[in-house]
Amino acid sequence: MADHKTFSSYAVLYELNNRELKRKLDLFPEELRYYAVLANGIIGSENAKRLKETPEAVVEDSREFVEKLLGMASPETDDAFKEMLETYLIETLKDELRCCCSNCANFNSCLDMENLPVGLLFQRRVNGEETDELKREISLQIENALQRTPYINTDNAHKLCKDFRHQYSSSDIGEVFGRYSDIAAGLQVSFGIDYKNIQQEMISINMEFCEKDKE
Repeated sequence: MADHKTFSSYAVLYELNNRELKRKLDLFPEELRYYAVLANGIIGSENAKRLKETPEAVVEDSREFVEKLLGMASPETDDAFKEMLETYLIETLKDELRCCCSNCANFNSCLDMENLPVGLLFQRRVNGEETDELKREISLQIENALQRTPYINTDNAHKLCKDFRHQYSSSDIGEVFGRYSDIAAGLQVSFGIDYKNIQQEMISINMEFCEKDKE
């Protein structure tokens, strides 16, 4: 049984993921947004099943969501979709490595996740209560809580906050790139993405992260 803190964490993560999805959708023209949602779902599902912290129910929901979307379209041979899938993979990796509050090891402490009341509300939603009033209250409480993390939309929190510590240290960053390399290899088989190009992008991102880690 998930505890109060766990539901609060789920609520915040759900809100942040929704914001990030909307930001990425705005990068593409209207006619490509279905592909964008599909690419986002595929990358999210691939990540979920490789992270041991992800609840099994979330992994299964992600898989079923992607299967339904793929059942509505067959983009395997579409070059535009392959390019979008590559873009989403790289952008998701960059998001995970950004120097911002949500990627800080102190994020839960700054939000006071232990006492965040939104967990009780989100648990009601998980249990089937889907009223607009409840959704608005959840968003409002999360927005208020995020006021305590002012660098959530930056990539310079390592310079702006004296207490910033990235969730990934230089010693375990290899595991992160290993995970994304594994995802890329699988997507090459399933959708024919350019694995070599992804590897080159990852080298550049890795170098950039290491430089920031030294600052």
